[in-house]
Formats: sequence, C-alpha cells, structure tokens
Amino acid sequence: MISWSRRRWVAVAAVAAGGAAAAYYVYDRWEKLKVARATLEELQDRDEQDVLHFEPPDVMPPPPPANESTPVSAATIQQDADRHLGAHFESVQAISTSTTTPSLLPMLLQSLIRNTDYQPLLDELRQGGMSSHDKYVTWEEIKLLTFTRSIAASWMVALLDLMTRVQLNILGRHLYLQSNVLDTRHPQHSGIGSREPTLQMTQRAQELFLAYAHFCGERGVEPLIPIVRQAVMDAMTDVELTAKLNADQVLQIFSDAHMKVAPELSRLGFEVFLLPSPEHRQVWHSAARLPDNAALHPGAHGGLDDDIIDALLTEVRKVIGSAKFGVALKTAVQESAKIAADTLQNEMDGGARPLAKICPRVAELASRLLQRDDNVCVSRFAGLSEVQRLSATVYACGPAL
Repeated sequence: MISWSRRRWVAVAAVAAGGAAAAYYVYDRWEKLKVARATLEELQDRDEQDVLHFEPPDVMPPPPPANESTPVSAATIQQDADRHLGAHFESVQAISTSTTTPSLLPMLLQSLIRNTDYQPLLDELRQGGMSSHDKYVTWEEIKLLTFTRSIAASWMVALLDLMTRVQLNILGRHLYLQSNVLDTRHPQHSGIGSREPTLQMTQRAQELFLAYAHFCGERGVEPLIPIVRQAVMDAMTDVELTAKLNADQVLQIFSDAHMKVAPELSRLGFEVFLLPSPEHRQVWHSAARLPDNAALHPGAHGGLDDDIIDALLTEVRKVIGSAKFGVALKTAVQESAKIAADTLQNEMDGGARPLAKICPRVAELASRLLQRDDNVCVSRFAGLSEVQRLSATVYACGPAL
C-alpha cells in the first residue's frame, strides 16, 4: 500500500509531469495549430452542448480502416495526432470566448456597480434641501465614481478574460495529455510520457479549479477600485464641475487615468485581482459557484483533489506573474479602452457638454464593456496576437514565460 506522503507526492508530480511531457510534444508544434483554425466556425455553429466539450470535432474525414496489407505509416499517425491536437487547442479557445468568459461578465458587472454605486447620491440631489457646499461635494463624488466605474471596467474585462483563458488552457493541456498522450492505450499516443497508469483528475477537481474564475468576477474589483479612484482624482484635478467637455477632452482624462493605473497594478502584481490568498482558499472552496461551461472532460473517480488543485493553481500563479501575461494584459486593456473611446465618441457626436450630463454616459460604458451577449471586447481579445501567443504557450507549457 502506498503511504499518504507518497500519494501526495504522486498527485502533485502527476500534474507537474504532464507539463514537462508536453513541452516538446506540444510547443514545437504550436505554429501548426493554425491547421485547425478553420474548425472554429464549425465549433461555433454546433449545438451548444457539443461546443462546450473539450472533445474536438473531426477536422478531416476518417481514413479508411487499416488492415495488414495497408499498414499506417508513422508519418500519417503523427499528422493525425497534430491535427487532433490543433483541433483540441482551438476548441479550448472557442469555449473561453463564446461561453466561459461571457457567463462570468454579469457577476463582474454587478460587483463593479456595487463598488461604485452613485445612485444614492443622485437620489439625495433630487430630494433637494442640500446646501451649495453639500451639492458640490456630492457632485464631486459622482464624478469620481462614474469615471472610476468605466475605467475599472476596461481593466477588469481584460483581467477576467485572460484569467479564464489561462485556466482553460492549463486544464485543457492536462486533460489532453491524460486522454491522448500519457495513456498508452489511446490511438493518439505518441510514445511520450510514462507507461504507468496516470493519476487522473476527478470532475470535482476540474470544477473546483475552474470555479476560481469567480473570484475575479466577485472580488477582484475590490482592490482595484481604490487604485482607479486615485488615478481618476489625479487626472481630474483641474476639471471643474461646471466645465463643458467634448469627447476628446473626456478621452484625455481616460488616457491620463489609465497611465496612472498601469504602474500601480504592476507594482502590486496581478494575483491580488485574480486569486484568493492561500489562507483563504478553503473559505473560497466552500463559497464557490461553478462557471457556466460544460468544458469538463469526464475524469476518473478518485485521486487527491486538493493536491491536484494546488498544482494547477501553482501553474496559474506562474503564468499571471510572467512578462508574457503582462504584455497580453496591456494589449487587451488598450483594446477595451479603444472600444470605450469609440463608443463615447459616437454618443457625444463631437459636441461639448456639461460634465454633469457626461457622467451618466461615462458610467454606462461599463455596462457596454461587460455585457454578456455579443461582447465586443472578448471577441477582439481572441484575435490579439499577444493573447494568442499567451494561450498557445500556456497550452503547450513551452519555454519560459
């Protein structure tokens, strides 16, 4: 019988070894993943229940059955394995873009509205009876809250999208290895990895791991708001409430605030917005709700879930602390800020307006950036080369990030 300490080591090593085995087999082929890009439309058109599974569709008609007189060459087997791998990778990206991230956006929007709620202040103004000084203080607070909400939305939609991509690509890689590479009985097995039975992740472990994406949606906003609020205060120091601003002036405020937020987030590290602290992990487990996706590949019933989750979270922390993640985040935030800017310019139509009338429009940008259906930000993130490189590297567990 294997001792408890030995089983713990095996559990952790099983996940870690999966990444090591994938390094050569997957990373040197990630450019070949483009072979299956054409399957993305097919994935999106399929029945929803089918789309959400990691199991990829066939990307080519199945070859005729082999017999003793027509042996299958090693090159053909390798080509089939490459196509299978590419289709699996693309299906993971489609799940993230079309299902998992959108399912978490309503939660994120609610959290953002709750932490920047200016409606009670508007109600006080409408009730009347306030002194001039109190009105001024109230409008100053509304100004800060509305701009803070929209700028925080640009950062949070990017953080949430990248977090779900990192999680799904890590999980997708391990499940692929578990099903296709490390299992020597599978026809796609390439001969890489242990020939001993592998410790498979249970469905519970997969669900609990993916549930960590809820932390970003529910709690990630809280440490971000004070940072963005201070940046907005600094950017609007000379902007009077009575001023009339055109779209370009408003967008300059956005730009100045974003420039002040970026170094502060880099200083703190992104983990504080994406994952609960280790000491709060068990509390989070008990309160976690599972994300809306059926991307979970059935796993074996057994194994040491906590050890496997710890190993997966260690991977996540390494990725979100990497330079490659920072580059992808910067590009994604620039894209979401551009979408907000284009929306505001279209709505203001080139005219100058009083700041009091601009504030509600600015706040509404958050709802646009975080809408669940047909989210423009999430769709565009998927096409950014920096995001694609991050996803491919995480899925491949390739060179140092």
